[in-house]
Amino acid sequence: MNKGFELNITEEGVFLVVAPDCTASIGEIISALKERGVTNYDGNEVKNAFDNKQGAPVRVADPREDKEEDKDGGEGREADFRIKISEDALTCELWLIPPSGDKAMPTLENVKGFMNTHGAVYGHDEDAIKEMITAPIVKQWVVTAKGNAPENGCDAKINYKTDIDISKPKTVGENVDMKELGAVINVIQGQEIVEKTPLVQGRDGMTVTGKKIPAYVGKDKNMPLGKGLVLSDDKLRLYAEFDGNLITKDGKLSVSQVFDVKGDVDYGIGNIDFIGTVMVHGSVREGFDVRAGGDIVVDGVVEGATLKSEGNLTIKTGIRGTGKATVIAKGDVSVSYIDQAKVRSGGNIAVSEAILHSDIGARGEVVAAGSKKGQIIGGMIQAGSEVTCEVLGSDMGTKTEVIVGDIPELAEEKKRADENLSQLQEQLEKIEANVGFLKSLQQKGPLPGDKQAMLTRMTKAKFQLRAQCDATKKKIGELSDELEKSKSAGCVRVKGTCYPGVTLTVCGVRYIVREKLKFTRFVCKDGEVKIKSFD
Repeated sequence: MNKGFELNITEEGVFLVVAPDCTASIGEIISALKERGVTNYDGNEVKNAFDNKQGAPVRVADPREDKEEDKDGGEGREADFRIKISEDALTCELWLIPPSGDKAMPTLENVKGFMNTHGAVYGHDEDAIKEMITAPIVKQWVVTAKGNAPENGCDAKINYKTDIDISKPKTVGENVDMKELGAVINVIQGQEIVEKTPLVQGRDGMTVTGKKIPAYVGKDKNMPLGKGLVLSDDKLRLYAEFDGNLITKDGKLSVSQVFDVKGDVDYGIGNIDFIGTVMVHGSVREGFDVRAGGDIVVDGVVEGATLKSEGNLTIKTGIRGTGKATVIAKGDVSVSYIDQAKVRSGGNIAVSEAILHSDIGARGEVVAAGSKKGQIIGGMIQAGSEVTCEVLGSDMGTKTEVIVGDIPELAEEKKRADENLSQLQEQLEKIEANVGFLKSLQQKGPLPGDKQAMLTRMTKAKFQLRAQCDATKKKIGELSDELEKSKSAGCVRVKGTCYPGVTLTVCGVRYIVREKLKFTRFVCKDGEVKIKSFD
């Protein structure tokens, strides 16, 4: 209801409804009647309806249909029309008053001319008009013109295929872990990061009165293309160029192969689990984790934290572990000092100052040298080949144990591989027995469907188990070779003083140092530990 009033044109007449809250003037109502082609309205009825505002329909005009014939036998009257244009001006309807006497039906051009004269100048439906005047269709409103509603455009959209929000604490049940802030957004090479929905231009509409209806024009958006991202040929997708951390800055995305921490790893940044290299320019505080698919470099101190690297690990200051720090690297470990920490390396461990009361293990060498200190005091040191230091033990007789040529982790790994091989072989024997039984049945005649399917599955499983057994045997052989090599190359070198209280195990042979020794080298020969001069 437009401004609180409504016009209804029916076969019975024209009805006006004026609501109590009508805001239109009587002039606007009269204008609306004329726009709808109603000129034979009753002014008194219109005024009464406007003054009372009862919200009920009031008949204000008769249908314009002259049924009188020429009483004098004249030529009759011409056809006439009523026209109605919708409030949104998107449709025009005609009501045909047929001619009388000898008068002919109007032509298509007559009707179109009438519509043009009354404002309906666009969207004429010639088929509907022809049907109206040839059928003819009378006493019925017929849609004879249609406008075009506007087709609004749509803005382009940038759809992120991964969550780019960071610093959101992870919730586990009802608990919030303030160490898990999601500071790292790991993406892998070729991963789709962004998909763009293109803008839709939109198309203007047109009323039957020839007035343009502007459509909303869609707005484009630029792709957030930064370094480390690749734009697809259709320019609608962004992919990661390499593995790394997804960064948002100044409205653009980029991928960095290094996760750079400007300060400390603490509650301000949370735990780090990154696919590439991690650089920490401060310290790693107690209770936090740093895990990297590449190298880890820490400029400051590692407290009672956990660091795990798939590459090399460098701590420029040192580890002050208080018995809580765990540092593990598949590659080499380089650090100034280690105090009360557990350190494991798949390569070598190099310490420039001291190793104090710690649990150290390396598949290669452990070297505490590079300064006058170069001390190893307390704890356990294990190395696959050699341990070298300036000072081993202390004049207080601190219990210090060194094991070379025997890597417990390597032996444990071989033990697990042996156990796994035993289980695989046991499964393989059972599978082969079942396959043999089913094949024996098959030789006597075709197998039922379920047994044939079972034979197919078991045959496939047999080949898979054989492949797993072969791979495990190869791994066991490599581990055995590494163990034998380490046992034959074990050596402990002490450039300065080796104090009593140190226990050495060289290639499986145990030796307790009972007197102060200087400039010594401990090797295993003829089944016993020999003391030789440092070289």
